[in-house]
Amino acid sequence: MKRLLFIISNLESGGVSKSMVSLLNTIDRERYDVSLLILNPSGLFMELLPKDVRIITNPDMAALGMRVGGAWSLLKRGRIALTFGHLVRMALSCVSKSWAGWLLSRLMPALEQEFDCVVDYNGQHQLYYMVDKVRAKKKITFFHSDYDKWSYYRSMDARYFPKVDNIFTVSEHCVASLKRNFPDVASKVACMENISNPKLIDEMSGAPIDDMSEDVATILTLGHICKAKGSDLAIKAAGILKQQGVQFKWYFLGLDSKDMDYSALIKECGVEDCVVLLGLRVNPYPYIKRATIYVHPTLFEGKSIALDEAKLMCKPVVVTNFSTVQDQFQDRVNGTICEMTPEALATSVEELLTTESLRDRYSKYLREHRVDNCNEINRLYDMFDSV
Repeated sequence: MKRLLFIISNLESGGVSKSMVSLLNTIDRERYDVSLLILNPSGLFMELLPKDVRIITNPDMAALGMRVGGAWSLLKRGRIALTFGHLVRMALSCVSKSWAGWLLSRLMPALEQEFDCVVDYNGQHQLYYMVDKVRAKKKITFFHSDYDKWSYYRSMDARYFPKVDNIFTVSEHCVASLKRNFPDVASKVACMENISNPKLIDEMSGAPIDDMSEDVATILTLGHICKAKGSDLAIKAAGILKQQGVQFKWYFLGLDSKDMDYSALIKECGVEDCVVLLGLRVNPYPYIKRATIYVHPTLFEGKSIALDEAKLMCKPVVVTNFSTVQDQFQDRVNGTICEMTPEALATSVEELLTTESLRDRYSKYLREHRVDNCNEINRLYDMFDSV
């Protein structure tokens, strides 16, 4: 039986965490002995991990992944050198995320175990750690976004990508971006889509919920509440819709990043009665199922697992025109693509909310083109079995 190790920073929330859980629930654990090194062993999705996946944690790694609180934790346990290194790393991150990520990987303790294959699922300091401090016959890394939009670690990635056997990313657009940025390793780059399991989603969508209205048209948005995900655009669009007399409730499921005061923005736009910040939920599928439409106002993505899930649930979608959107949507075929302004978002949302025939058309198309992509795991199996 091949011994596999996956590495991820945490399972707090977000697409990468959810994708990791989906992958681990799909992988054949009768063929492979699976371990997960999780740097901070807490988070929303921990309870969804398969019980037979071996969890590896280390208190020093957890502290090093924190900010000032991590330094205090290290100091209390007498880890003087690590405390100093951690403070240097935090200061360095203000100058160079790339070098700070490398320093973090150097501070993290090496693993004693040896594996057949190791998969870094986050990139950045976990990639550098995997290469330098984990013993394995084959090393694979993932990058989950459009590299043109997330190049903070370019100088260090350029040093470490040549040292791995395979580099996976989540869409053909992202493949092209990686190859363009790192032509010397183009032959190692391939696409493996985020796995969305229709059977699991169908089962979980039947769970009861009692905090979503059923007497008015409902809009749902999943993901971190932050500027990068277009949360401010959505709230402003809600204000426009209310001024136009549209009746709705707009629910946001996700962690508030606090990059701005969204409660104040909701009040400023006068939508306290129709915008609801629900916070995090382990199971978002009953909310998607109950929503009239799903809206994804993001500024950029690699390939959104939330959008894949909304499509699997045949939900009518409005999505902004980010760089990789064409990997998932055709405008007016399986969803509405709009520009990244509150006005364009409001116009598209109003049309979809008030035009039942358009909603039905999108849902019908999605039902007829529902895809189970669990066989994407075979791309990893090919790598594992070649060892």
